[in-house]
Amino acid sequence: MKDLSIAEFDLIGGSMNQPSDLPLGIFRTYDIRGIVGEDLTSDRVRQIGLGLGLHLAAENAREIVVGHDIRESSPDFAAALAEGICSAGLDVIEIHHVPTPVLYWAVKHLNCDGGVMITGSHNPIDYNGLKITRGLYPIWGDELQLLHAKCLTSKPVENTGSRTSKDILNDYFAARVDRFSFPQGLKVAIDCGNGTAGPVAIPLFEKLGIEVDALYAEPDGTFPNHLPDPEVPKYMKALCEKVAQGDYVCGFGFDGDSDRVGLIDENGNKISADLLLLAFARHLLKEVPGGKIIFDVKCTDDIEPAIRQAGGEPILSKTGHSIIKEKMRETGAILAGELSGHICVNHKGDGFDDAFFAALLTLEIMVQNDCKCSDLFADIPEKVSTPEVKIPVSEEHKFGVVDHLVDTFRADSMGGNLVDLDGVRLSFADGWMLIRASNTTANLTARIEGQDSAALIRIGEIVEKALSDQPVELAALREALESNR
Repeated sequence: MKDLSIAEFDLIGGSMNQPSDLPLGIFRTYDIRGIVGEDLTSDRVRQIGLGLGLHLAAENAREIVVGHDIRESSPDFAAALAEGICSAGLDVIEIHHVPTPVLYWAVKHLNCDGGVMITGSHNPIDYNGLKITRGLYPIWGDELQLLHAKCLTSKPVENTGSRTSKDILNDYFAARVDRFSFPQGLKVAIDCGNGTAGPVAIPLFEKLGIEVDALYAEPDGTFPNHLPDPEVPKYMKALCEKVAQGDYVCGFGFDGDSDRVGLIDENGNKISADLLLLAFARHLLKEVPGGKIIFDVKCTDDIEPAIRQAGGEPILSKTGHSIIKEKMRETGAILAGELSGHICVNHKGDGFDDAFFAALLTLEIMVQNDCKCSDLFADIPEKVSTPEVKIPVSEEHKFGVVDHLVDTFRADSMGGNLVDLDGVRLSFADGWMLIRASNTTANLTARIEGQDSAALIRIGEIVEKALSDQPVELAALREALESNR
């Protein structure tokens, strides 16, 4: 996306040099996020609501849906946000404590102009944030910077909007029950991580005749058991053990606001989200030959040829749920997803990331193919890979480090195929590696995959050497490599 000029900021009433009590740093690439009480307060959230309301009112928006997660600060922030939006003259429908995909569904079902979810997702307990959509598509990137400028000078209008409360869950349940049906006898285990999933996943599965055993189903914003992040293997350990010891067809882990899913097969093995995305692609391409499938740069090298073999058109994307949704809108793709577990199903789906829908689609594929969960992945070559490794680096240096790596590997790609769409991705005959700058944290993120441990170590040492003279902390990378020796 292009950089914004001072003139563009001034056009919307902001100034790049104007002092403000609303810190620019909380307006991230994909959302607004910060530490409660330090970065985010009710007054600041109210100010954001006013600026957002005026921003959308300029496009003739009239009605916005507001929901929130289970963190202690979320109800107050949601109320402040609603007040701010109403002070811009827009009406607000408040759906209160819901998962993020239920908010997205409400925006679509109620035909509203946009939605805002107050959620800290999987972040530490002292964080909270705002996910904002225009219709079903995120407001992100440069537009969030423009929104910050708008918030600095926004003033309430005379004719304020109204606030209405609505219970949307039963309508959401009805839509999913209408979409899916299952034979009796399915039994799953789930890990709700004390997030938003429990009050929705359990009754939804039961309405569909699925027996559910749940871990950590009680919402608790202090997350007493583990942070709700199904991408992190250690957080899924209890669920893996439960599935391995029980009579379950599979297990599902949900993140804090339930827009990401993790899959555990019937043997208690964690299945990476890129392989789940591939299973979805194969299934959907039977109905839509030639369909476009979007996947992010963190996904396995195996996914592109497998999509082609299944008759689809693979599209590589930068990482980020906002980015893959935008690319889905631009291309008309039938499916989009990323390694983190955001999966958006456009064909016979709603086109947004809904962990409950993804879980039910997984079960539907198993039933239709009369197979075990592990059978969906049996033909995929076994590889050795690291999880996503976070390499600490200052915000000041992280993009410069990546630029240095791009220049280094352009000069000498070490015999690999270089892709610099989002950081550095090098593919070799026996594996691949990725290093990119995180858009959400002060980290580089790395992933390394090899056809065996020796290949992983070889490629990992290339990464380590390339970073050895850079201002980064390599302990996590070295630990990941050591665990595979």
